[in-house]
Amino acid sequence: MHYEFPLVFFTVLTQLAVGMAVFAAFGMLRPADKAVSTAPGQAAGVGPFGGKEWYVVAGAALLGLAASMLHLAQPWRAATALTNMGGSWLSREGLVFGLFAALTCLCCFKPSRLLCVVTAVAGLAGIIMQGMTYAVISMPAISNGVPMLLFALTSLSLGAAFAQNRVGVLRVFLGMLMAVLLIVPCVWASGGTIMQATAHAWLASPLFWGGLALLGAAFGLTYAARQRACALGLLVLCAVLLSRIVFFKDTIHTATGLGLPY
Repeated sequence: MHYEFPLVFFTVLTQLAVGMAVFAAFGMLRPADKAVSTAPGQAAGVGPFGGKEWYVVAGAALLGLAASMLHLAQPWRAATALTNMGGSWLSREGLVFGLFAALTCLCCFKPSRLLCVVTAVAGLAGIIMQGMTYAVISMPAISNGVPMLLFALTSLSLGAAFAQNRVGVLRVFLGMLMAVLLIVPCVWASGGTIMQATAHAWLASPLFWGGLALLGAAFGLTYAARQRACALGLLVLCAVLLSRIVFFKDTIHTATGLGLPY
């Protein structure tokens, strides 16, 4: 089985960028944050973090796109992946995330409220495209809404983990993400042969349980009196990386065991 590290880093980093963009845009729209955004020495429309979070968002988005190139046999011909907009979710995904990355770079210099909201919406559209791209028919376990649900919860969990003063929201998303990761394999276990094999592979993986353990640790840390946003963010990021490796490595393809019927 392949670990698909380029896809692991591509999906996780772009989802991190989208989550941070969503919370940054939301923070700028809150009435309480608008007052902060016009504090002395701070440009109007920048938001409570001074706009510096957009450098992290842009960096994560660009690194994610760069990682996706490593998955291609001919990275220098990556533009050809955008030539089938009418019939390929992969092409649409590449276009939307390319637009999202460009918008995040603009937000680094002029983070107006409108631009930040448009950027967040573009990122959420990218999550939808990712969910459709990896819901492949040849993998019955995820040929449904599971990838989109996992990716959305991952993005929002990462965004809340790296945002300031979002501990309560983070706790909710972490709880939902852990519940989905536990429930989905149990549902697969009652399905067909390939779905059952996927459930067994996930539940037998140390990486799966390691990711869940780190998510649980992050969930517990949200109750700590002096938790640090950086520590929470890194903990959730490591947990997501482990879980994403399982997603790509241990999801069983219908071609597995081809020629070995017994």
